[in-house]
Amino acid sequence: MTETCPECGSAVPEGGSCRDHFHALLLLESQIPGGPGLLPHFYAVATYGLQHPRAMNYTADTLIGLRGAVADALDGRATIDELRRRARRGAEAAGRVTRRKGDAEVRWRVGGWPMTVADVLKSEPCADAYAERVTAWARSVRETLDEDGIDASPRAAADSARAGGRGSGATGSVRGTRADRRAWPLGDCPGA
Repeated sequence: MTETCPECGSAVPEGGSCRDHFHALLLLESQIPGGPGLLPHFYAVATYGLQHPRAMNYTADTLIGLRGAVADALDGRATIDELRRRARRGAEAAGRVTRRKGDAEVRWRVGGWPMTVADVLKSEPCADAYAERVTAWARSVRETLDEDGIDASPRAAADSARAGGRGSGATGSVRGTRADRRAWPLGDCPGA
């Protein structure tokens, strides 16, 4: 019997959690000869965080910054070094990236995602196939948040997150970075 992740809607084994899927994703990355590359790893971690705000316990500003970082990486507007600097500045300015006990929950989409971590786990352990699948996942999350009216600009996203977003997706509360365009360590993957 399977259960459903309350945040992304993915099927999880009875007694399991989506965090188990995330750990399996990191294991998959470790099986890729030469590693997945910095940008695909960034997409994996950031996209999981955007779909699991309660589990990650992020503050509103952290979640919004992550949303903007994913958009900038997808659009080629930021390198891994710039994303790292931004994340560091944001964490230093706020003093923390996770919510404290008693902090108000941030409203964010819950469920109804077109692609989840479970879909990425279907990837072959080779750099090209993994990069393609994890990038598609990041794009699907960005497009879904765009449809909800969650803009990537910090001010617009903050206003939208605090107001609960728009669109048909359900919203919930929040709990719960790397991107240089490095050449993939492998060429075409066998069977990909």
